[in-house]
Amino acid sequence: MHKNFYLIGAGDYGKQLKIFLKKNKIYNSVLFVDDKLDLKVNKFLKITNKVFFNITISKPHIRENIYKKLIKKNFFYQTLILPNKNIYSNKIGNGCVLEPNVLIANDVLLGTGNFIFFGSSIAHNVTVGNFCNIGCNSTISGNTKIGNRIIVGANTFISNNLDICDNVVITPGSVILKSIKKPGIYQNNLIIKPM
Repeated sequence: MHKNFYLIGAGDYGKQLKIFLKKNKIYNSVLFVDDKLDLKVNKFLKITNKVFFNITISKPHIRENIYKKLIKKNFFYQTLILPNKNIYSNKIGNGCVLEPNVLIANDVLLGTGNFIFFGSSIAHNVTVGNFCNIGCNSTISGNTKIGNRIIVGANTFISNNLDICDNVVITPGSVILKSIKKPGIYQNNLIIKPM
């Protein structure tokens, strides 16, 4: 167990994750890094010994930009797997957060920095790119490819054998039955705002 673990971003999700980590005795000491708190980002960047961290900022592009700055140092982007009995893939990238009660089936590839929220299910042979958010109780069916910087709203169903391009937001409760080939905000398979 590491002496200190750092969460970058002290917003609501950071506070929630800190509670999970402490309650489940994953880390003894969890510290926030945020410009609004005592440990400012510039001070954090001056640490020279090993640093173990995760980024708790929900916007994928911001999470990615912070990661690119920190990975050049002696910092380690830790994957956090909260109590789960349904993880059957060992292809989970650095910095992912897998909340309780998720299902990750066989031959799933999760890239870097993904958030997989409560009760989500990712079926066999799915690839999830980098810095994606998969909302609570969402289902991604088999042989599907999810791009980078994707936000899947809670209670969404994505059918099998689909491709979702980079930079897509899918609204909560959507049912996706066709591939998405253009960045934008989607409700079901209808684009409601191009990006």
